Amino acid sequence: MNDDKVYSLSNVEFLADLTAAELTELASDFEWEKYDKGSEIIRQGQEQHFFYILIKGKADVTVAKEGRSWLLNSLGPGATFGEFSLLTSKSAKKTIVCQEECWVLALEAESFARMLLRWPKLYLTFIGKLTGELNEANLILSEAKYKEILRSTLQLTQYKDKFYGLWGGLRTTKEVERKLEELAHPEGHLLLTGERGTGRQMMAWYVHQRQSGKSAPFVVVEGQRFDQQWRDLIKESVDTKDSSVLYNSNLFDIAEGGTLFIREINLISPHTQHKLAQALNLQKNKCFVIGSLPAEPDDLGRIIIPELRECFAHTYEITPLRERKRDIPILAQGFLEKLAQKNHRNVPTLNKEATQLLLSHHYQQGNVSELIQVIERAFYIADQDVIGLEQIFFGPTSEKSGHTINLLAWPKVEKVLKNGAFIAWTRRVTIVGFSALVLLLLLSPEIAVRTKIFTLVWGLWWPALAIISPFLGRLWCTVCPFSSIMDFVQKRFHKNRPIPKFIMKYDFLIISFLFLLIFWIEVFTNMRSSPSYTVILLISIQVTAILVGITYPRHTWCRHFCPLGGFIGTASIGSMLEVRADATVCLNKCTTFDCYVGKGNVPGCPMSQHLPYLDNNLDCKLCFNCVRNCPNGSVQVNLRFAGREVWHLVRVNQGYAFFIGVMLAILIPLNYFEPLQGIWPSTVWKLWFSLFYWASALLGGTLAWLIAKPFKTKAASLRVKLIFALTPLVLAGHIMYQVAFIPGVHSLFLGIGYVTSSGLLSLNIPFTSMAKGIAAAFGLVLTGITVAIVLLRTKKKRATRLKLERA
Repeated sequence: MNDDKVYSLSNVEFLADLTAAELTELASDFEWEKYDKGSEIIRQGQEQHFFYILIKGKADVTVAKEGRSWLLNSLGPGATFGEFSLLTSKSAKKTIVCQEECWVLALEAESFARMLLRWPKLYLTFIGKLTGELNEANLILSEAKYKEILRSTLQLTQYKDKFYGLWGGLRTTKEVERKLEELAHPEGHLLLTGERGTGRQMMAWYVHQRQSGKSAPFVVVEGQRFDQQWRDLIKESVDTKDSSVLYNSNLFDIAEGGTLFIREINLISPHTQHKLAQALNLQKNKCFVIGSLPAEPDDLGRIIIPELRECFAHTYEITPLRERKRDIPILAQGFLEKLAQKNHRNVPTLNKEATQLLLSHHYQQGNVSELIQVIERAFYIADQDVIGLEQIFFGPTSEKSGHTINLLAWPKVEKVLKNGAFIAWTRRVTIVGFSALVLLLLLSPEIAVRTKIFTLVWGLWWPALAIISPFLGRLWCTVCPFSSIMDFVQKRFHKNRPIPKFIMKYDFLIISFLFLLIFWIEVFTNMRSSPSYTVILLISIQVTAILVGITYPRHTWCRHFCPLGGFIGTASIGSMLEVRADATVCLNKCTTFDCYVGKGNVPGCPMSQHLPYLDNNLDCKLCFNCVRNCPNGSVQVNLRFAGREVWHLVRVNQGYAFFIGVMLAILIPLNYFEPLQGIWPSTVWKLWFSLFYWASALLGGTLAWLIAKPFKTKAASLRVKLIFALTPLVLAGHIMYQVAFIPGVHSLFLGIGYVTSSGLLSLNIPFTSMAKGIAAAFGLVLTGITVAIVLLRTKKKRATRLKLERA
């Protein structure tokens, strides 16, 4: 039945801009209703309101007036009705009666309001529909009544509750107050200029308050839709002696006694601009008109026609936020104070690092509006009274890049991931297995060795991670026993202290050092054949993870300390599995931030990731908490083309370029000194191996750093992407090294035989050699392809940018 609703909605004109997924989401709120011939769908005077779409049948629109029933219009399939009463909260002014059997889709008031919030463009469509039905409305209502209803509808666009009323520091506030006082009793109308998001509408609202007061109408219309919706309403009223004829209200009459604010007045066509200029000269101060422009004052002549420009006696330019950065800390803290007052919470403060990040950003996407979005998001997702770097999300949201297959579209997969029971039980199994292994190594190491359990752990587990992670990402992190045990303890004992600046800034150095240290200890102590050293290592890692979990919030260990997580995360950047969100749904529909904050018994993102901004796999441990928490169906678990993510890197932790250089460099001493281990004396071998190992790591990491020149708060540069493009080669090298430690691998050969005149000849190739060759080939080919595509995409972007600059 839902498919029928989706199909029917897809044929409705005003829903034509919605995607198939959006129509499916919307269809779930509609209900089918059947009406027989002669029955009334809506009765005049009805107080209970619904929104209807006529799918099948015909109906008449009638109105009872002066004791008679007047036929106003006839409706056919695709017609909509009921929105007038829903938008105005008034009783129904007309009757809809069926002329034959009718099938309609009905939407209750609450769902109608939710629809408008979810898709604001539909709201503008309804406003246009109301103006288009002006003649019909005038037959039903007095002109004054119509003005009242349309005015109340239009004033929904003023968003006055979103105005914080903050301008900045003392200097900026004094300048704005002086201008507001100057415009309290102006001669002529006002043009406000400035970039998007600088606060032109807020300025217009406060000018309106100084002039007319809060009770006067403040009507906002969009220049982009002005020609379609308002062009016919910018004419003078016509005097007539025929009182039975009602004429359309003038646009200025609707805003009479108040302010008419025209957003982006430059988007009105020149013909309509000329018509508007004539009307402004004749409207005799019925209302004060404010227009906004996204341009510098010197460019006004090229944006609006001279006749319209002359109608505005005053011009005020609002300075971009990046040119008055001293206002940023004051604005940010002011926003937090007002949010705290509104939500009855303690006022959070921004720490030094968060403030520095706010000051370093240029706000070219949205100026003050962008700052407001960042601060509001930080306020709602912060679980402490101090806001740090991990709560500040800047820049563009993630974008879909290329074709993907959403696994959540398969009901069985969706059920498993949203239920969470399978993942929870898998974690319990790994905890039990890990605990059993540790106890076995502690109490009976000889049994672990004799039963080959110890050999399998070293011989299969580590090589498997190196092989699987490039394809399935941080899937091991989903069930990692270190993380699960840490999480169990953290829920019962935690201090929840803010993460120090050093850890946030230099986590890649910490992970690189721990990775090098553990790898060096493994080789130096020959840990692969020592149960006692192995159990000490495992217990040390677990204790450290627990201590970090008790001290700091969420899974700080996994994101900023875990060397294995760093290795798997780097490998997963090019993996075939990703968790992403529809950023449009998140930013326009989500108000609870459940993916970050959590909901019920399901915690928020353990890695402190806000899903609309997640555009790489480095710090996504595939816990799938976001899948369970998201109330809007925004989250997707996608299969994609391997390696593609490197081409689109934006928000990645660029310090990992150092880690990639380290991992690549240590392959040289590992492979060079491994054959010499049985030849040189143990002490000599350990000395020279250690020197070359640490020197190579330092040299490789430093060289990668100098090449990439990473900048953690800016989008990934070409150099950064090229370093990350080496990831397949790095992983291939580690796979080649680890293959040799798989149990029994040296006993495997690939035999090739062929018959000659002298008999059967055969060639036996060791499996290790074949595996190393395949890994090397894949690593070189994938690295070459990735580097080539990164260079090609960068070249195309530069060419496009140059073309736009020349245009």
